Amino acid sequence: MFGKPAGKEKEQPETPQRRLADGVGVDETVLAPGTTVHGTIQGRTGVRVAGFFEGEIRIEGLLWIEQQGEVQGTVSAPGMIIEGQIKGDLDAAETIEVRSSGRVLGNIRCTKLAMAEGCFFQGEIKMSGEASRPLTFVEKRQGAPGEGKPQPGD
Repeated sequence: MFGKPAGKEKEQPETPQRRLADGVGVDETVLAPGTTVHGTIQGRTGVRVAGFFEGEIRIEGLLWIEQQGEVQGTVSAPGMIIEGQIKGDLDAAETIEVRSSGRVLGNIRCTKLAMAEGCFFQGEIKMSGEASRPLTFVEKRQGAPGEGKPQPGD
């Protein structure tokens, strides 16, 4: 009754992803602040770490280590966003983005690497594919709208 007339629906073009964060889906595992986990995480979806994790992470989605998050161990994922700290080796089939608050103490292997001014890195970088060196950038946005920004009344 109130819907669109049959046969009049237009297909919406797919919006291209400009940032790794644009690819975060609803099916992600979250390790909350104040949580400590030791072991292995493996799966098909993304993982967001805001607590402490020690062990191995092997996932098929995006790994996002938030500012307060810390990982000690090896990680393997198609894409990674590092805002917190990782001590261990990173292996990304695609892109690793180290933001200005990010600290990486370990070796990086990836196809594309973007490092924000102000981040910390200690280790070796091995890049495959067409990219021959890491890209640097200045962060202009701080996450999604309302994420990490003071709200009225705070």
